[in-house]
Amino acid sequence: MPSGSPASGNMKFDISSTFKNAIALVTNPISFMKENKDVVPPVNSLMINYVAVLAAIPFIATLIGDLWYYAYRGLYGYAVASAILTYVLDVAAVFVIGMVIWKLAPTFGTTADQARATVLAAYIFTPVFLISILDIIPFIGWITFVGLLYGLYILYMGIPILFNTPADKVLTYTVGIVVASFVVLAIISAIIGAITVLLYL
Repeated sequence: MPSGSPASGNMKFDISSTFKNAIALVTNPISFMKENKDVVPPVNSLMINYVAVLAAIPFIATLIGDLWYYAYRGLYGYAVASAILTYVLDVAAVFVIGMVIWKLAPTFGTTADQARATVLAAYIFTPVFLISILDIIPFIGWITFVGLLYGLYILYMGIPILFNTPADKVLTYTVGIVVASFVVLAIISAIIGAITVLLYL
């Protein structure tokens, strides 16, 4: 996997810095991305030390919420299996959308490698992961959609910062990523739904 360029910003991609970086990103995404635009870790390091750690938030929240919701039915195994499945597919979604960003780049006059594209995908999902703590309460879990909207904002602002995409191509590149990602996420959601039904039966 691509090793990425040497780190020259203040960001560190290690487990102990994950939440500090995530909060800094969602607090001021433009400043954070400009300051750390040359910090590009290897894909495997990013996935293990950042994405997998943040994805634990929806995993724990979903597990607690489902255990509470299904407790009266005694479906503890279902709740655990559903949370694990969600965790795996959340991590996979970041990786796959990173691939989408990478592969679409040349079409929009952009030069990108897999490592940098995966960094942007991780940034997109960061607010989604953080706000997913609300999944502890199943009835308000839909609020996590707000995190997705903020992630789209980070995508739009991050493309020119991280990739130097021409200004006249940023919007179309963003739309292309969103459309392709929607298809990917729809497939992932269908997989989760199908397996969840099988677990429930």
